[in-house]
Amino acid sequence: MATKARGPSRGSVKGLLAIDQSDLPPQSDPRSATPRYLQLAHTLLGAIQDNTHKVGTLLPTEVELAAQYGVSRQTVRQAIGQLRQQGLLSARKGVGTRVDSKQPPRRFSYSALSETDLVEIVEGTEMSFQSSKMVAVRGALAAQLGCRANHRWLHLSSTRRVDGENLPLSWINVYIDGRIAPRLKIPKLLRPALFRLVEQQSGETFIEILQEIRATVLTPAMAKQLGSVPGSTALEITRRYFSTGRRLIMVSVNTLPSDRFFYSVAISRD
Repeated sequence: MATKARGPSRGSVKGLLAIDQSDLPPQSDPRSATPRYLQLAHTLLGAIQDNTHKVGTLLPTEVELAAQYGVSRQTVRQAIGQLRQQGLLSARKGVGTRVDSKQPPRRFSYSALSETDLVEIVEGTEMSFQSSKMVAVRGALAAQLGCRANHRWLHLSSTRRVDGENLPLSWINVYIDGRIAPRLKIPKLLRPALFRLVEQQSGETFIEILQEIRATVLTPAMAKQLGSVPGSTALEITRRYFSTGRRLIMVSVNTLPSDRFFYSVAISRD
């Protein structure tokens, strides 16, 4: 089965995945999970998009913005830095911070695939989430994810099914930074790319996605979910999603039985 399984593009819905709220950090206001500089960056982005700050003009000074929004100059500086990294603003010493664009350009760096390829791979497929829980990772799992021990993650497990196929294509374990978990509303069934949904709901922007591919075998639990034979060969694709400042926000581990998937890359000569 080729990776680019295509089918009609329908919306994602049929209810939300229930997250065990008792495992989440206490939150009186979901926005409190968002750093203040990201809140301010979102506010400034809105002001740019509604032409309060027009393209080609200068933003108010750090001192003026700090007074206007009741935050520190350091928070203003970090918010501006966030929008500069997204390509919305540019700064020149002695002149100020200029508004360059209303929309951030898509600037992804992949080890193998392009953003378009990642989106096309999931066309005509649907994720069906089986469980959701908060976990503090350590040991081998922390090493696999590439994070420090005891960091809290929202762990989602899911199958992905191609339209018209009886057996699932893959088993997926997803880990999302627990600090942004309160901002997410994950549908039980999802057709668009999950990373796009996380970007939209969290306010984070993924600027780098690293992909690793290795051979593995199906565990009994995976084989049961996939309708396959325990111990049979499979391909494991791990993707790490980094936001600005190279902060690891999400990790997905996709396990695909070898009889349902192959990986193909076209190589052109120079």
